[in-house]
Order: sequence, then C-alpha cells, then structure tokens
Amino acid sequence: MNNADAWSNPSQASPEDVARMAEHLEERSGRPDMRQVNQAVCEALRPQPGERLLEVGCGTGIVSRLVAPSLEKTGAITGLDISSQFLAVARQRADSASHIHFVNALGAAIPHPDSYFDGAWGVRLLLHVFDPDPIVSEMRRVVRPGGRVVLADWDFETATVDHPDRELTRRILNWRIDHHGANNWSGRQLLRLGRQAGLKDVQVYPLVVTATDEKPALTQSLWRAAEVARDGGAITEAEHDAWVSALKERITSGSFFASLVYFIMKGWK
Repeated sequence: MNNADAWSNPSQASPEDVARMAEHLEERSGRPDMRQVNQAVCEALRPQPGERLLEVGCGTGIVSRLVAPSLEKTGAITGLDISSQFLAVARQRADSASHIHFVNALGAAIPHPDSYFDGAWGVRLLLHVFDPDPIVSEMRRVVRPGGRVVLADWDFETATVDHPDRELTRRILNWRIDHHGANNWSGRQLLRLGRQAGLKDVQVYPLVVTATDEKPALTQSLWRAAEVARDGGAITEAEHDAWVSALKERITSGSFFASLVYFIMKGWK
C-alpha cells in the first residue's frame, strides 16, 4: 500500500505502518502551523459547556483533546475514525478525559441517529477522501437543527516557496498536487460541498500558514513533495538534491519563506 492509499484508508495499512502514521500525527500536531490551524478550528466551532460534539476522522484524537476542556464534564465528544489502531492510540492519549468516546466507523456511515449532535467537525479530513459528498451529508444529518458543521482543509495548489529555480519548483509542486494524495483541492471545494449537503449560511475563510525554517509542518511537506516527485519520475535524483539543497541554504541564511492556505468552512443545519 502506498502512502496516499494508507492515509485515505489506514484501516488497510499494516500495524507497523499505522503505528508510524500515528506517531507522525502526534509529532506533527506540535508544529507551529498545525497548532495555528487546530486553534482556528476550535474558534470556529465555539464549543460550549454541556454540548455533544462529533469529530469525523479524528485520527489519534488530537483536536478532540483540544476541544474537550471547553465542554466541561457535562458535555461529550465522539471521535470517529476508520482505523481501529488510530483509535487505540486516541483512547490511551485521552484517558484522563472520560467524556471523550471513540467509535470505529466510516464517515460516510455515521452510526448515530439524526440530529444527535450539537455540532460536528473534521480537520484535514477531506484531503484524504476521494468522495467527500457522503461524508459532509452525513455530518449534516447527525447534527441537530441549528447545529453547525466545521471543516478545515488545505488547498495544496496555494503552496508558495521562494526558490531560485521557478520551473523546477512548479514541476515539483504540480506533480504533488496532481499525483500524490486523494484530493489536494479539498480546501477550495468546501463551500460547494457544504451547500450541496444542505447546510445554510455557509461561510468559508482562508487561514494562511507560513514557514521560515524547518519547524513548521509546511516545510516537511515541501521535502515530501520533492521526494514523491522524484520517486514518481517527475524529476531526477540530481534535481531533487539541488532543489532541497537550495532551500536548506536559504534556511541557514535566514531567507527561507513558504506559505500555504487552509480554508475553514462553517455552516448550519
């Protein structure tokens, strides 16, 4: 199973691969741009004490753990994911938060009745999904009238990086967009998906993350873009090495800059 397939359906990955992926999720969540996105989602969701909320594609429960304190002990979070192994990690990490519960299920077949939750959210979910419409429709179904759905996804074609070789940069980033991952345009599709699912007063706004060194997850995504372009035959080994070396030289000199736009959608039932 390749990397793209593993992230689209980690339930079919090997235990060793899932363990590495879970560790990657937890490590990545501590990077400054990921903290920025996760905090923005919490602000859009505006969790209130006593509410019953759902996270679809919760992974190891990172954002559920972030939201949980706002609900206090009278509220509850259900974290849903396709991977039982991710959920095993999530339960371990959330052991002190007894009001977070985890369910192994598909986002396109949420095992809860209509209007069960006050709100639902997903972060970096639809970029891994080939068919997002059923998931967004299910999220709307299980939210009560007046409840809200929040989704946050990147649009990788908005990635910019200040590199001396523009042509090579375009080849690398465009190959990543078109050939690696399930849906690298997921961010720009959120407005349409929300409205098609029947959500009302759908709002979408951009969140720009930046990188000036190796700490942000964005920088790691650029290294990965070069790797998959090389492995896919879009660039040579020499081109890969030259492209990465030029960026690392700029990091060393303090002149490196990259950016990426995430889009956050909020709609009501």
